[in-house]
Amino acid sequence: MPALMDFLEAQKEAVLTRWLDLVLDTYAPDTAALWKKNKDPFANPVRFQLESGMRGVLDGLVAGTNPPEASVFAPHLDAIVRVRAVQDFTPSQAVACIFLLKKAVREALWSSVTEQGLFVELLALESTIDVLAQIAFDIYSRCRESIAQLRVDQIRRRYDRLLRRAGLVCDFSGADDAS
Repeated sequence: MPALMDFLEAQKEAVLTRWLDLVLDTYAPDTAALWKKNKDPFANPVRFQLESGMRGVLDGLVAGTNPPEASVFAPHLDAIVRVRAVQDFTPSQAVACIFLLKKAVREALWSSVTEQGLFVELLALESTIDVLAQIAFDIYSRCRESIAQLRVDQIRRRYDRLLRRAGLVCDFSGADDAS
């Protein structure tokens, strides 16, 4: 009896296509339509990043990395989450795209799951996807921390320049010690 991962490997492109469609549907309708239509990686880098990250996640799942190791999946999840971390999504919306993989898998493999009685394997795969979502949330948090630090640094530089122009800051770095 073939295992669920055999079916997943056979249907990997269908799962990837459906997962990508589900994720792109989380954007505004005009944006989603444009990104679905344009497959050029240079003209549409967001789609390219999402698709390449998703492909890597699926490859890792098919390879049977269980329990999922962060070192295997993190680079691929990073490609997905990094795009969404800089966009206008709440944290839950940004990471929810990982859970959409469950829906894509069910839609592509449901007939095989029911015919072969692979419900336990499907639950195990969905548990693995839950762990991937946890890893993705950690990545999202690090991305948002980096963005916040960049903003703080930018504000500091801006105020430092303003204070220097106004002559309200003295630079003592070149002063001689008169001991």
